[in-house]
Amino acid sequence: MMNSMTAAGHARSVRGRVTLALVLLSSVGAFSARDAQAQAQRERRLGGVPRDVALEVTHLFNARTTRRVRGDFALVATDTVRGNLAILNGNARLAGVVTGDVVVLNGDAFLAAEARLEKGLTVLGGTLDAPEHPKVVGEIRVWSARYRYEESGDTLVANTDLLSRFSQWVTDEDEGGTRSQLFVTTAHTYNRVEGLPIFVGPRFRTRSGNTRVRAELFGIFRTGDRLVWNDENLGHRALFEVKQGDKAGFAVGARLFDEVDAMERWQLSDGEVGLATLLFSRDYRDYWERHGTQGYVSLFAGQGHELKVSYGEERWNSRRARDVFRLDDDIALRPNPQGDQGVMRLLTVSGTFDTRSNPRNPLSGWYLRGEYERGNSDALELAPLTAGLGRPDGLARIGLAPTAVSYGRAFFDLRRYNRLGPNAQLNVRAAFGGWMHGDALPVQRRLSVSGIDALPGFDFRRSLGTNDIGTCATGDEAFYVSLGRPAQCERMALLQVEWKGDFRFGLFGDEDEGDRRWQLGRGRADGTWVVFANSGRGWLVNRASGTRSAADVAADPLRFGRNRVPDLGTWRTDIGGGFDFGDFGVYVAQAVSQSGLSPNIYVRLGRRF
Repeated sequence: MMNSMTAAGHARSVRGRVTLALVLLSSVGAFSARDAQAQAQRERRLGGVPRDVALEVTHLFNARTTRRVRGDFALVATDTVRGNLAILNGNARLAGVVTGDVVVLNGDAFLAAEARLEKGLTVLGGTLDAPEHPKVVGEIRVWSARYRYEESGDTLVANTDLLSRFSQWVTDEDEGGTRSQLFVTTAHTYNRVEGLPIFVGPRFRTRSGNTRVRAELFGIFRTGDRLVWNDENLGHRALFEVKQGDKAGFAVGARLFDEVDAMERWQLSDGEVGLATLLFSRDYRDYWERHGTQGYVSLFAGQGHELKVSYGEERWNSRRARDVFRLDDDIALRPNPQGDQGVMRLLTVSGTFDTRSNPRNPLSGWYLRGEYERGNSDALELAPLTAGLGRPDGLARIGLAPTAVSYGRAFFDLRRYNRLGPNAQLNVRAAFGGWMHGDALPVQRRLSVSGIDALPGFDFRRSLGTNDIGTCATGDEAFYVSLGRPAQCERMALLQVEWKGDFRFGLFGDEDEGDRRWQLGRGRADGTWVVFANSGRGWLVNRASGTRSAADVAADPLRFGRNRVPDLGTWRTDIGGGFDFGDFGVYVAQAVSQSGLSPNIYVRLGRRF
């Protein structure tokens, strides 16, 4: 997809789980406060917020005359708000007078007996507590469903497209009670190994106070290249979890699985990879099969902080690429690289720290995701890699006895979002990790720095020279291609920075609609311009003691000591720019650390990071 227009993504980073057994949307019309005040104040509407209501409250929030409040708000009996009042992500306690409309978004509203609203009241994502006959002149409307939005500068953008609302209905959880459902859903992205995996089975959820119990039992059918009922197309996944606490607490759970997993998930989203495979016959991931069990314990706080420890035993198997359906089947799919095979025991410690203002469209805050994995196997069959990596080639591997392997691996993804002003951002990302101790990493745990997510100025896993620092491929490129272009590096580091600012473009005037992002049918293309730079590389680890000579380094430029990071002058670097319209972005990137490469133009249906 590089060197040509590329579509790798999915609108609004679709989660990949689609439910055919939806709860029917129930939407009751608003009642006049003077005719049905008692019924309206107790009403709690179910289902997604109607599109017209979401657009209406968004327009009111963005209006220049509206008083906007983020967080909790209290209006005492002696105070008056002249005009409209909008409260976002907070509770409203009103005892005074409001001369305009009142909107409470993702919070509860409380009306005192003396409160007087001279127009209407709308509550989305919360409840209403009011006297039997509230002094509200206009309509009272309450929906329990959350108001879904993004931020563009100082304005809000309602998520009103059908696909986003469909995904939200599926994933929203009940606040109480018990739910038992039969699901027919897809849980992974479309790929060249499985086609479209379909999950079928029951899901059970119940809640009592702050304790929640979740159980799932899914059978997996992989469409592959033929709809055949055989072992290659069948799998399963079972889950049981007990979670204690709302804003903070702990969870204990266990998993039983036979599923296909992807390598290097830190690059690109599921939706981007799936659409690239379906539309352009380009699959940017590699896959292997995992069959086993896992238990875990986690501690969580707020919406984005979690510490998790898991232990499991599972069997790893290679998977072959299949001739799955795609729109352009004249282009051959890349072979799926062989993975190491054998029984693995894995101890994993992971953590997430998230203070972003909005995970889907962050304007400020920190994000850190870290993981340490301790793996060992008594007998692992090693898959072939290119020469000089301590692996047998394709022929020498035949009849080779399995090898005992024990390793430690860590990976970190650190991001900082900085809001420089109402319409500007400076965002920075650092991703790094790999081998920590023990034996060389299995193929499934190796890394690369290549492609449109990491270094878009360089083609995906293209080997440049006999010692490629993006993939750690060595020797003849033809042999590397025949292996399926696997990621071979034991360590990697990547730095990314981007500067963003808002722009507006309207073909038919500048209406104050409030919704500043892409609007089909109105001739508008509002979004942000983006200027970025990326730099990174991968390398192998020299585990032998002692210092390597200059001659050794020249002969093997991919290998560095366990306590060394390659000099920045050896890293690959690119620069670029483009336009981010929220739902998708159009970019161009040019390699600057290596001459002779053409710029790459590409499209992403999601933000860079």
